[in-house]
Amino acid sequence: MNLTIKDIADLAKVSVATVSRVLNDSDKVKPETKEKILKIIRDYGYKPDKIASSLRKKKTGIYGIIFSVKGGRVLEDTYSTKFLKGVLTFLSKKGLKLIVDIHESQDILEYYKNIIKSKVIDGFILLDIRKNDKRVELLKNENFPFVVIGRNDENNFVYVDSDNVSGAYIAIKHLKEIGCQKILYISGNEGIPVSEQRLSGVKSAEKDLKLRIDIEYGDFDEEKTIEILKSILKRGFNYDGVFCASDTMAYATIKFLRGLGIEVPVIGYDNIPLSEFIELTTVDQNIIKIGYSAAEALHKLANGEEVMSLVVPSKLVKRKSTLSFTTKHI
Repeated sequence: MNLTIKDIADLAKVSVATVSRVLNDSDKVKPETKEKILKIIRDYGYKPDKIASSLRKKKTGIYGIIFSVKGGRVLEDTYSTKFLKGVLTFLSKKGLKLIVDIHESQDILEYYKNIIKSKVIDGFILLDIRKNDKRVELLKNENFPFVVIGRNDENNFVYVDSDNVSGAYIAIKHLKEIGCQKILYISGNEGIPVSEQRLSGVKSAEKDLKLRIDIEYGDFDEEKTIEILKSILKRGFNYDGVFCASDTMAYATIKFLRGLGIEVPVIGYDNIPLSEFIELTTVDQNIIKIGYSAAEALHKLANGEEVMSLVVPSKLVKRKSTLSFTTKHI
């Protein structure tokens, strides 16, 4: 028997709208009613026609993420890999799809407009949020669903973010605990919200813990990090601890300094697979959870449900890059 939604509604003695809510996993159906409908679906082996459903609802069940970087870097960036794993874990569980695209040119707003007009996707996850981000204004004006990874000064949108302030604070606190007094902090890009948040945590720790911390901007780039270290070495490297705003910058720091026979405690940020391999102490911001939560929030928004923003706690993962220095300071 080829059941329709109306047939299921008749068998369950409910409205077609109620059956539709159950099929869309809405929370607005009583548990006992939901179970009755699901039992009928299981007993009759009902499989919804997803194409017909999409046409009726004017939805595709497809969401989009656009990386504004060179294509190769997305595949090489283990932050992006873990983030996408979280997103896809949620979407695959719901039978939904994801389009991942790359955009390198300057006309980003026109690019978003064209995708919206195509009606291919039901919503965006926005990355690399900036101050007064024009994409936010565009999507709000278009009344198009989107969720932002990160925050800026406005925060007039639904976001999922890690607690960058406390993440940076606990990193500096750990360096203090193992005896560091003069610390080099290599930040990300100057002026972007994520860098400012981590810098805020660093400065709060500097004040609270009575430390001296010098700040350089490494732009989340390994080569830029090495250039900074070379410049510092010309005037003498006199730091007893280094904190980097990413694991890749921390790895570049350790490799470069060791090549010169300099050994100091180093902490990174992100807890990507590389950090475990090189035994790097790092701040874990639970990237997979951030991706999963962002996908879940976007799907709810696209279906007209109310969604709250979320800040995911960060934690410090202590490894050899700092723990091997513990006894030297006691």
